[in-house]
Amino acid sequence: MKIGYQDLFSRNLGIFTQEEQERIRKTRVLIIGCGGIGGTVAIILARSGVANFTLVDFDRFDVTNMNRQICCFTDTLGQNKTEVTKEAIKKINPEAKIHTYPSYLSLDQVETLCKDADIIFPAADDFAYSIRCFQIARRLKIPALLIVPSGLWAMISMIGPSGLTAEDLFGIPKNLDYECLKEVFTNKKYKLATYFYVRLGGWQKDYYNDFIENDLSPAQICPLVWLASSIGSLEIIKYLSRKGTVVTLPKYWWISEAGINIQRLYRMNLQTLMVAQRKIMWSLFQTRLAKVLERAEFWWWKSILSKR
Repeated sequence: MKIGYQDLFSRNLGIFTQEEQERIRKTRVLIIGCGGIGGTVAIILARSGVANFTLVDFDRFDVTNMNRQICCFTDTLGQNKTEVTKEAIKKINPEAKIHTYPSYLSLDQVETLCKDADIIFPAADDFAYSIRCFQIARRLKIPALLIVPSGLWAMISMIGPSGLTAEDLFGIPKNLDYECLKEVFTNKKYKLATYFYVRLGGWQKDYYNDFIENDLSPAQICPLVWLASSIGSLEIIKYLSRKGTVVTLPKYWWISEAGINIQRLYRMNLQTLMVAQRKIMWSLFQTRLAKVLERAEFWWWKSILSKR
């Protein structure tokens, strides 16, 4: 017995019209990074009826992915993430059209792929790379999904072809090239601006210290990664179906231990304060005060660690 698209997603028609579901089916989604959030969004969108994917990821599953990555199992360890995700989508919808790129792509190559996409989701582990992908999406006037989880905290928003950018949300200068962005996200003096990972994300101080000093990967847990991915996927589905109000910057979903709500950048909230702090500190770090500030910052960090 052959099972077709209409059979697989007939329950959606209790929510969507045939026309709305057809828009979901036809949409071309480009996912750059098929790990925790990228792989989970891919699977949720496939189960929602999206049937056209381009998946990019050079990485392979390893044991550290097991705690949160939806396609990571003992029998997929060592396998490329795009190929495993493709197989999983095919098991959901055999008619799905999926293009995989299981190797590292330059940003120029990514831009070529973006030109054939309707929605872009930059989800690379290299956050500087992802920010550049957001810049490409903006230049091509393609909407993009942003999800940033960390421990017990996450932010989610759609970023439109106009209006506020990913850089606005994080308080970093706009249109930096890749090398400058890499400096922002890997240099110790800038990484210390992420101390809220301890306060909001629930990180252990020892782990955060290794993140700062030894480039340990960000701490993540499955419930938050999948919850944030589910909300992000819902925003894409709302955008495609034109049903409901899409949460787009300056609005964003804010997840913390205290609950889940929608906040707005540049209103009185923690993210707005962090953005202001980063902008001020970025400006000061470009002046003659930089060395003094670095010494003060590292002294502050040492005092924080001593209070463990």
